[in-house]
Amino acid sequence: MTQAFGDEHTRIKLETVEKYLNAYTKALKQQSFTLLYVDVCAGSGASIPRALLTSQDDCGGQQQLLEAPAFAVDTDQIIVGSAIRALRITPAFDLYLLNDVKKSNVDALRKKIKSEFSHLYDRVTLSQFDANKMLFTLCRETNWRSNRAVVFLDPFGLQIKYETLLELGRTKAVDVWYLVPVFAMYRQIRGDGLVLEDGGRSVDEALGTTEWRNVVATEEKGQMDLWGVSAPVSKRAVDVAWFEAIAKERLKLAFGGQVVDEVLPLGRNGLHEFSLMFAWANPGDKARLASKLAKAVLK
Repeated sequence: MTQAFGDEHTRIKLETVEKYLNAYTKALKQQSFTLLYVDVCAGSGASIPRALLTSQDDCGGQQQLLEAPAFAVDTDQIIVGSAIRALRITPAFDLYLLNDVKKSNVDALRKKIKSEFSHLYDRVTLSQFDANKMLFTLCRETNWRSNRAVVFLDPFGLQIKYETLLELGRTKAVDVWYLVPVFAMYRQIRGDGLVLEDGGRSVDEALGTTEWRNVVATEEKGQMDLWGVSAPVSKRAVDVAWFEAIAKERLKLAFGGQVVDEVLPLGRNGLHEFSLMFAWANPGDKARLASKLAKAVLK
């Protein structure tokens, strides 16, 4: 089974994280820690770029899983997913915690791992939970004195809550790659500056604050009526880059300022839809190597 979603920006995102994982396991291979790779939106293991589809059947931000595509797709056109890329890393991680909310994705990933990575299958835990629930359990039930982890947050919308980021920061032991859906945040504000009710609540939860609502709209003078009176007109006062800046500041707060300045903007056809950010939770001097590795792959 192959998911149908993503585009060239998806490949760039995955290659960036993959480069970091390669450097991470090499850098820590002599350490005594148990190394975990955690992917809470792991998908099915591979995807076909949307641009290759001749017909689309929208399914909550993704396309439906395709048992057998009705069109020919070259092997090099298929985008290998994050979980499979992580399983290819050498030296290998000690444990792989792979999660997806969709049963079909989990089943497809399990099948692929059994057939292609049987030697690592005993190290893999597959689950089907809400991403926030899965991460809360991980953070609170793991002995972080003896474990270290790279966590990849690649949501299909505004699912990741700020409370979850705070929990990850408290571990003092995880590195986090977070694909922040900045355009999804921006879309919750109408052109007239009105914040959409349901979408606004999702942004509140993703940023962990409502303060952003106070500055997203501005008032300007409107046209004068017949009596020379000008009624104020409300307009949206922020853009996608503004949400990127706010999201990074909130991430810094959750991780004690330990967020690299470099951010990778991503999206289809030049549109800034996502911002790939990196944070590390360990405050120790030796852990600063994580930021150096992240900066190197983000350049």
